[in-house]
Amino acid sequence: MAVLLTLAVLIATAAAYPSGAPDDACSTLDPVSHGPSTATGNAPYALTFSSSTYQPNQVITVQLQGSKFKGFLIVGRKSDGSSTDPIGYFINPTSDSQLICLNSTTGNGITHTDNSVKAGLTFSWKAPSSSVGDVVFHYTIVRGGAPSKDMNPADYYKDEQSAAIKPASTILLYKLKASRVSKMHKPRYNKADFMIQPNQVRKSSLPSIKIQ
Repeated sequence: MAVLLTLAVLIATAAAYPSGAPDDACSTLDPVSHGPSTATGNAPYALTFSSSTYQPNQVITVQLQGSKFKGFLIVGRKSDGSSTDPIGYFINPTSDSQLICLNSTTGNGITHTDNSVKAGLTFSWKAPSSSVGDVVFHYTIVRGGAPSKDMNPADYYKDEQSAAIKPASTILLYKLKASRVSKMHKPRYNKADFMIQPNQVRKSSLPSIKIQ
């Protein structure tokens, strides 16, 4: 009986989360059923964005790029680390993705729908209705032995982080301040500063004229 129970646990662990990460992973991004990660080196993945700034309710394209993989979980968060609550809403998931963290009132996340081998996915993320400061995307990628179809649940990179997306209002305010500082320190000249007065011309500087 103990042998059968152990076998059942091993099968469950090997299967991991083939149909997507569970909701309780939204705050930790930890695929606990996969066991300790065996992946080494820097994660061969990155998130890129169609805009480095956001305005309220702006829809931004998010691309997951890099090596092939099988599973993923992505959530946006405040960059100051004050909360693990998701920020902003992923919308219009494709057949390769599904929404997660739906119990949150500040945003959601997105995860895979199956454990097939994937390469590069694109998502749509809607910014919050008002500025919350810089937003950083946290993501866990399960390479899972890809490109091989054989499953290796322990082959994953946990809680990687993207570059920050800044509120457009912050960038505009910074530019306005910089413009004002530039104007304050800009030298001012009068037209008279560039005019040579007659008494400033020395006789020695005038050409001599001989009268025949």
